[in-house]
Amino acid sequence: MKKKENKTLQNTKNLALAALFSALCFVLMYLGTVTMVLDLCAVTASALIIILAVIEIGGIYPWLIWAVTGVLCLLLLPDKYVALEFALYGGIYPMLKAFFERFPKIIAWLFKLLYFNIAFTVSVFIAKYLLAVSDIGFELKAVAYLCANAFFIISDICFSVMISTYFRTIRPRLRLNRKK
Repeated sequence: MKKKENKTLQNTKNLALAALFSALCFVLMYLGTVTMVLDLCAVTASALIIILAVIEIGGIYPWLIWAVTGVLCLLLLPDKYVALEFALYGGIYPMLKAFFERFPKIIAWLFKLLYFNIAFTVSVFIAKYLLAVSDIGFELKAVAYLCANAFFIISDICFSVMISTYFRTIRPRLRLNRKK
């Protein structure tokens, strides 16, 4: 009976932590849209929060954080393109990164780049046809894809460095008694 109570208590703690992470992601996303400059920074910071959820909570909870925050962003944020960036990249990528990195490095990078370019293309089409963002010329699209891929590669490397730093220095100091 005590084992069942401990599991229920752990599930309650995980759900409360997921709700807190979701609220924090939404606040960051809202601040990013209000400033109209920090939208990509807000998406990236929200991705870092979800990375923490993947590490510390695991299971379905990071997916719930992504879903709840994505819906809230799409409903409540004034800039829908930022909500789209979160839904297609910043919110879901931490879980996909954890999955892709189970493969050898070259295959993992191929999957990561394939996913990012599909997500970027979908966001461009949604922005053009649903959000009525003006279309840019072909030359600028090629530059946009190059810049977006450079940003993606740099952010992925930074995420990996931050994850390593978290495991090496920060997590041991927190003395969390998590069993994985």
